[in-house]
Amino acid sequence: MPFLLICLGALPLAVGGIMNWAMLSLQTWLPPFLLISLLFLLVWGLIAFLARPHAKHSAAVILPLNLIPLLVLLLLGVQELILHAYWLNPVGRWTQYYYLPLLRPGVLLTSGMSSVFAAYCAAFLLMLAASALGCMLRKR
Repeated sequence: MPFLLICLGALPLAVGGIMNWAMLSLQTWLPPFLLISLLFLLVWGLIAFLARPHAKHSAAVILPLNLIPLLVLLLLGVQELILHAYWLNPVGRWTQYYYLPLLRPGVLLTSGMSSVFAAYCAAFLLMLAASALGCMLRKR
């Protein structure tokens, strides 16, 4: 089960890649960012909700599910805060696509800050909260 949860942790990359493709291919179409974000958080919580009965503790669901998001956040931190530039390779692109489904609420939550990294942190915290809420709802 932990391996499956870690693999599901890559789901935002797929959604972000599709969103990026759609924005570049269909330049007259603007995706409904907030709706996509809310649906994504609902799915993220649903994954935790469905996985919770197969684990002894909520942490056994929350930690593996959010492992890839944490690693991506660390890579983004290195690129933005230390290097002040994104890597010009697939890893640099993929890290930018990863949080794209949750970037709108992340930006809204950190509107007073001038850092995109703060929005990425907010997006990570939203994912963490959605998975914790999914586990909590299943526990009841």
